[in-house]
Amino acid sequence: MHSLLHDLGHGLATLSYLADGLRGDPSLPGDTVRWLQMMELELDRLKELVELRAAQPVVEVFAPRDLLAQLVAVKSLSGPAEITLHAAENLRMRTDQTLLWRMVSNLVDNAVRAAGRGGRVAVAVRRGDFGAVRIEITDDGPGFGNGPSGSSSLGLGIVLALARRCGADLRIDPAPRRGTRARLVFPPGCAA
Repeated sequence: MHSLLHDLGHGLATLSYLADGLRGDPSLPGDTVRWLQMMELELDRLKELVELRAAQPVVEVFAPRDLLAQLVAVKSLSGPAEITLHAAENLRMRTDQTLLWRMVSNLVDNAVRAAGRGGRVAVAVRRGDFGAVRIEITDDGPGFGNGPSGSSSLGLGIVLALARRCGADLRIDPAPRRGTRARLVFPPGCAA
């Protein structure tokens, strides 16, 4: 397993260098440069996943709005549903950014798959009671368990395990009108 991760890490680093070299080409149109920048961000996150990390999360203070805006931009390019972000600009939280990215990425992938072409997915981050932080992913698909089959059960298992590492709860409910709402609720004291 370690040799596989080693080789995967080298491959991702090579792709990152190639993307960086392309970005320096002055003849590229503006949209292409923006897509390359998002690709580089995703490659950087994948490289972080490959690196062997300590068993404990790396706790940082950051603005979840910035991280989620990057994630929504990447996912908007690769999925058939419209994805929007609703986030307080001044909210800062204390948790592991890489683990948060992985959790929300899996939940957004599931929501986009459920919403389908022409569907809508909303990502929101809010301050909860007593310093808790809530991140919600809501889709307008057919509802939990009624959407297209795929890897949602694997993704939800990953999210549940990562949420436990961060001290967060994963809650999945029907959305208020139609679809599904997945909520990551971080404990009081996570808001910084």
